[in-house]
Amino acid sequence: MRNNFELTLYEDSAELVVGAANEAMEMIARLLAEKKVFHIALTGGPLGTEFAQRLVTTINSTGDLTGLNIWFSDERFDTADSPLRNSRPVRDGLNNSTVTVHEVMSSEGGVSVYEAADSYVAQLRGVTMDLCILGLGFDGHVASLFPMHWDSQAADAAIAVADSPKPPPERVSFSMAFINASDQVWIIASGKIKAAAAKAVLEADTSVPAGHIEAAGLTRLFLDNEAFSNG
Repeated sequence: MRNNFELTLYEDSAELVVGAANEAMEMIARLLAEKKVFHIALTGGPLGTEFAQRLVTTINSTGDLTGLNIWFSDERFDTADSPLRNSRPVRDGLNNSTVTVHEVMSSEGGVSVYEAADSYVAQLRGVTMDLCILGLGFDGHVASLFPMHWDSQAADAAIAVADSPKPPPERVSFSMAFINASDQVWIIASGKIKAAAAKAVLEADTSVPAGHIEAAGLTRLFLDNEAFSNG
């Protein structure tokens, strides 16, 4: 196990979502009080969506959160109203007007995925994530960085993905360099199907993208018991 790494276990995915979202909200409140700004990146996938929905519900009931900025560690390049968009749960659920949300450009208006990535790079200039939330694919992918389909040397904050092995093929993703520049990275995973990938994270197995995750400050892995079954 790597340095500055923590493993947190939960009985099931429901407990994981509640526990991780509550911890994230506590971190947001603490750092907003200390430095008046907080940058968090959310993610997609079933568990990532549940986490985002839980966090948004808490944000809506919290009041003034001026300085809170929500980003997305990856986004499906599709129309703005597409249910595939990782930002959709936030856009549909958030009603706290003090929070700033930064979305990747949609595919409408003739914009290419490369132009959308360049636009996100420009928005991210000078920004470091205080907290980057990542889901974990059964194949060890994180964000939209897939085995055999990612550039480990990419230096820009965000990159265009034109050949994702998981549909849709076009996406915009944080690079590994930008993910690892985050003060904290939290990887969340549940279910037996994620057990092998979770083991790769625990062992820092660099044969898969997830094994390369190493935050500037603290890396945390949140698992339910089934995802830890091969740990």
